[in-house]
Amino acid sequence: MDFSPECLAKYFTHRMGAPVEITDVDRFGRGASRLTYFVKFRKDGGEEDRVVLRIDPPAGATEPNPLDLEYFMYERLGHTDVPVVKVLWWEDAGEWTDRPLYVREAVEGSWNIPNMLIDEPQHDEWRIGISKEHMRALAKVHNVDWKTLGFEKYLAVPDSPETCGVNYANAALKQFNEVRSQPDPVALEIAEWLRDHALPSPRICLCKGTNGYGEEVFRDGKIVAMSDWEEASLGDPAADFAFMQFLAPEINRDGQNIWGLQKALDYYESVSGIHVTIERVQFYGVIRAFRLIAMGEMCCNALSQSPDRAEIKQAWTGTEVAHVCRQGMLAAMGLREPPTAEMLADFHLSVESQLS
Repeated sequence: MDFSPECLAKYFTHRMGAPVEITDVDRFGRGASRLTYFVKFRKDGGEEDRVVLRIDPPAGATEPNPLDLEYFMYERLGHTDVPVVKVLWWEDAGEWTDRPLYVREAVEGSWNIPNMLIDEPQHDEWRIGISKEHMRALAKVHNVDWKTLGFEKYLAVPDSPETCGVNYANAALKQFNEVRSQPDPVALEIAEWLRDHALPSPRICLCKGTNGYGEEVFRDGKIVAMSDWEEASLGDPAADFAFMQFLAPEINRDGQNIWGLQKALDYYESVSGIHVTIERVQFYGVIRAFRLIAMGEMCCNALSQSPDRAEIKQAWTGTEVAHVCRQGMLAAMGLREPPTAEMLADFHLSVESQLS
């Protein structure tokens, strides 16, 4: 699709049934899974408005789950108290776009939380407050009545709470096998380890999948919209704590731990009524690493098949992210030494550069 103001003006005029002037098109710099565009416009000479457009990269998808899962999640969650923006429309007509897209409303706020990554005492109260806000939002997600709202029409339902871990592992392994570019004997070890170490869940919940700094829209310290639902699933809520991206920071002062993952989980239980253990979180952390490797395989496929259309972030995900995830995953399984501090420090710098 051509994202020039001229072409978008024609498309928006078609969709809205009135003349539309595009005043600005801004591609969001963050994110490796899909492309996000902020489009400002005036409809029929009225006041300026703004929407968000989501679409897969030209060279091919990075995320194993299809784009219409995101669309479905926004539409369904619009009937709950989970803070999400309203989805507007889905588009897959070939006369307008060469790959599917959807459009949703925009909301005032930012993914960038001031001082969240600064480990200094004067920011402790603020950082803990942000973490608690995130715990409250996840509690709303995990208490959604997914049966009444029909989430099982799109998301696989585990047979029982006891099989949540095996179900999630099998789904990740299936996605990996569908996209891997070459034989990978380690995958057999991973499959055996995951099935042997799966732990029962207290209940089956709606899970968001991608969490943490950069995934939600904040305003004045509050979440006004939860975003990036491409990895949503039904299963153990512990899965949502395996990838927190700086929103459960370990804060130690004068030899005492005043905040961290365990304290965040304790607070989460107080507001959700759901008990989550560190052991279950660690198990889902291994699956999360494996899933990122599958995303890396998809990126490598896009790079090899359409090098002239590939995104530079697809190269980063397919190489550095996949490599570090392999090291961490194998270490968790006891098959190698943990990644060195230097490797993790370099990786965190790379991640922070993507966040900037």
